[in-house]
Amino acid sequence: MAVATRHISGRAVTNAKLGTDVRAKGGYVYEDFKGPALTVSDLGAGAASGTAGQVNYCTMGGHVFEICVKGTQTILGPARTATGLDISQDQTDNDGVEWTTGILSRGENVFTAGTSGAFSFSLKLKITDVSGTDDCCVGFRKAEAYQANVDDYDEAAFLNVILGDIYIETILNAGATTSTDTTDNWADAATKTLKVKVSAARAVTYLIDGVAPTTTAAFTFDSGEVLVPFFFFLQATTSPGIVELIEWISGLDEEA
Repeated sequence: MAVATRHISGRAVTNAKLGTDVRAKGGYVYEDFKGPALTVSDLGAGAASGTAGQVNYCTMGGHVFEICVKGTQTILGPARTATGLDISQDQTDNDGVEWTTGILSRGENVFTAGTSGAFSFSLKLKITDVSGTDDCCVGFRKAEAYQANVDDYDEAAFLNVILGDIYIETILNAGATTSTDTTDNWADAATKTLKVKVSAARAVTYLIDGVAPTTTAAFTFDSGEVLVPFFFFLQATTSPGIVELIEWISGLDEEA
């Protein structure tokens, strides 16, 4: 079988990326956002919608992403740039988007804490003006229906860029969100890679540009919790300018 290495990080084929039991453990997704992006309201037909709560589908590079609208959007999809994929759309206060590879428990990029082994999600992105980010989250959440507010998920662990400060935020069993300031910051126009790792023992760790946060926090997912990688972005009062996704990698973690 021919393998398109353009869809593999580092262009290297490994068992974690193409294992024979990948569907049972959790699939692998690598996207560098270089291909054309087609956004529709449903696969195969229908124009994308900007209505709050609408789930649109964006296909590019052989992958299909789900985009859930937060607030109301008049710009109905992402746009390619010289750097990556501009997902900021309207740039209006309290508007935003959530990107996933699907939220059904039977999906291919889904992981079960304590069963799937170690897995991770990393996202490389650029933020033009960090004062415009109310939420800019990268991590894992329970495979459940989309919520308008990231704090309303039942269980989650993620890095969140809030007005330039990078926080670790966690939610356990629909409780209040626990927020820890890493004391690491994001400068205007900077590009960074945020990574969230879940061990085989369900413990969560974090990396910012490959380095552990200056201040961290312990968190362990419930055993058997079914999880999906997600990116959640919500505009602040100040327009953040362009927010660009550059590289998405989610799958079994070879470093664990």
